[in-house]
Amino acid sequence: MFRVAMPSLGLLFLTVLMSLASAQPSEEWTQCASQPKASSDPHSGCTSANPSGMETQKNAAAYYSSGNAHLNKKNYDGAIADYDEAIELDPKYAIVYASRGNAYLGKKDYDRAIADYDKAIEIDPRDAVSYALRGFVYNVRGQERNDPSDQDRAIANYTKAIEINPKYAVAYNNRAWAYFTAGKAAQGLPDVEKSLELNPNSAHALDTRGSIFEALGRREEAIADFRRALAVAPNNPAVQSSGKEALKRLGVRQ
Repeated sequence: MFRVAMPSLGLLFLTVLMSLASAQPSEEWTQCASQPKASSDPHSGCTSANPSGMETQKNAAAYYSSGNAHLNKKNYDGAIADYDEAIELDPKYAIVYASRGNAYLGKKDYDRAIADYDKAIEIDPRDAVSYALRGFVYNVRGQERNDPSDQDRAIANYTKAIEINPKYAVAYNNRAWAYFTAGKAAQGLPDVEKSLELNPNSAHALDTRGSIFEALGRREEAIADFRRALAVAPNNPAVQSSGKEALKRLGVRQ
């Protein structure tokens, strides 16, 4: 019987996904942001002469940064409030929509998360990260609702992310996991192999491949992957829990 994806692994995947986001502040903004602030307001802008619109851009980025700090602490409501402010100041700030989507995902508000990833993609159609994030939410929602159409949407989104960035290791791994959770383990194997080709020491990909091998009855290969995942991520609670549970399931003494 297939395991279902653990929610704790989900947010760990999101951390990896967002670390690959391509949207960055402009060089002008970075120079502006490095100047001393004239007030104690943490969201105040540069006081010297700035390029047109730089004050707004800087303030939006400050709220974005503050929102990220809240998100890292799992203060989802605080993150959303700051992202709302950033979007009000700069409605075309695509990465903020994606980050707010992550906060809604943290609250398990899947519909709002998807809407935010939709908006990020509308602004930047080449945003592979937002496609992968949206795919992840579809997969989680599909599992919770037992809705195969959502899992099909997840696979389609990962496919788009990979078309945009053929070296997107996390997207290959997550598409493999989507196939696995949809009961199509064999179809996921080439994807997780590609993910490990791109990132050989990914504990998450090793865990995925171990799960696929287990589902396919390839016990010894599954055991080897779970053991290796445990070895490469000794301080990752989600990987440790998943791997030890799998080895116990496979009758391996630890």
